[in-house]
Amino acid sequence: MQEENLNLRSLKIGCLPIIDRFIERMGLKDRLSKALSNSGYAEAIIILLKNILTEREAMYALKQWAYLFDLKLDDGSEIGDDRLGRALERLFDADRATLQTEIVLKIIKAFDLKMDQIHNDTTSVSAYGVYEKQDDKAIKLKRGHSKDHRPDLKQLVYSLCVTRDGAVPVHFKCYDGNRTDDTIQLETWNSLRVLLQTPNFIYVGDSKICVEKSMRKIDGEHGFFVTMVPRTRAEVAEFAEGLAAGNVVWEHCLRKRFQRNGSEFDTFDVAEGYYQLREGFRVFWFKSSQKKKKDAHARTARLQKATRKLEGMDLRRLRGPKTESAVRNRIDSILTRYHVSDYLRVEIEMEAEEEFKALTRGKPTSQTKYRKVTKKTPCLRIHRNAEAITRAQLMDGIFPLTTNTKEKALEVLKIYKYQPTLEKRHSLLKSTFEVAPMWLKKNSRIEALMFVEYLAQMVAALIERELRNEMANKKIDWLESLPEGRNSKTPTFEHLLRLFENRHRHELLEKNRPVKVFTEPLTKVQDQILNLLQVSKDRYVT
Repeated sequence: MQEENLNLRSLKIGCLPIIDRFIERMGLKDRLSKALSNSGYAEAIIILLKNILTEREAMYALKQWAYLFDLKLDDGSEIGDDRLGRALERLFDADRATLQTEIVLKIIKAFDLKMDQIHNDTTSVSAYGVYEKQDDKAIKLKRGHSKDHRPDLKQLVYSLCVTRDGAVPVHFKCYDGNRTDDTIQLETWNSLRVLLQTPNFIYVGDSKICVEKSMRKIDGEHGFFVTMVPRTRAEVAEFAEGLAAGNVVWEHCLRKRFQRNGSEFDTFDVAEGYYQLREGFRVFWFKSSQKKKKDAHARTARLQKATRKLEGMDLRRLRGPKTESAVRNRIDSILTRYHVSDYLRVEIEMEAEEEFKALTRGKPTSQTKYRKVTKKTPCLRIHRNAEAITRAQLMDGIFPLTTNTKEKALEVLKIYKYQPTLEKRHSLLKSTFEVAPMWLKKNSRIEALMFVEYLAQMVAALIERELRNEMANKKIDWLESLPEGRNSKTPTFEHLLRLFENRHRHELLEKNRPVKVFTEPLTKVQDQILNLLQVSKDRYVT
């Protein structure tokens, strides 16, 4: 009879003890409770945050997910999608700008973040749905330039800033889906200046910063910037002319191992001499050996695709008008789509074809009379512009960076080359955190959800940074964090999720009361990670 009263319950642990440790150090619960004026809603947001960090679920499935981890609100009640919806609405109505500032200032102090160099980039987050009626006070989901290559979907623009110290997010903001990047930069820089109470930091971003108004404003306020010069600037054409004339001398700058292929190296050269923009800011011209290969391969691929499209045009079966102007419009759209308008010349020749048609109906006889009909059919002659392709080849692998700092060429290059680390934060948002689809109907709730996604990025980045810093302090070169126990010099948050995903806590219950707890022993790498992050092992080992 006693055995009938016994039950075995398994609860997932995963990475939650690690996540809880960092949420506590960030003081998130107290700050959310104060901002939302309701501790219950703050607890709901924290549970949503943990779900995003571990196993992204739809709102309606969050209750079942929380049950697997035995996550409840402080009053003992279970989380539900109604409570989450109301919590998101309360978060939307709260002063999120002040809340974000308080959280960032807390982590700067708690984790001793260095804020001397900040990188900015934007991405688009697509939304699946019509969204006809939207709250005027919230961001508008609209069609715009889709970085997800989904122009058919409405979207929002997600702007993120991270530190050079561990790529930790320190500022974010969402914008309407049709907002252009160049209109965001000054607003973002001003927000960072207010946050840090000083303009004395290097602001790094893509070519959208290279606008006269933005550069002069940052420089005039005694701030610093490093950015890419867009190819549309006149200075780029002038440099290309000098390069074609043989007036450019290159000097070796840097050689490092290529990340995508450990057996290859990427060699960087810098053009000798002094170059500047018309605004007076210094320009450094760099040439990368790996980028040169990439540019050449990309251009060849575009030419091949465009040529196949042109050759595959069945002009005889072309619907609509078959006039020369109509065919020319179709050709121009293909050339523009593949960015090869300068490299391909397409001539249209109208070939005459003669046909004989009977003047009367019925089966033709020896007496049937015919009339000759001349029909003109367009025919394409495709030629490659060898001169334009040769000029383009000269610029393969070359990219210009402009700055108002006093740094030398090598330092400017190193500053900008940290930019891809920020792009990995966007990748984390869209892959591991699965930000889309969002399963929300109200754009106000979507805006609040993006704030929680930003907090998730921050937590993941702080965990990565702490782990790598402790490895450096203890002179640990690598961890066996990759599949099959392979070594990694730079363990990521995704590695930790995989390493701890099967951690469970088994409880033997008698009449729903625990009488015995069972846990699996920690592996060597799990024990090592918990020691490095100073996370208690009590929830893992009993």
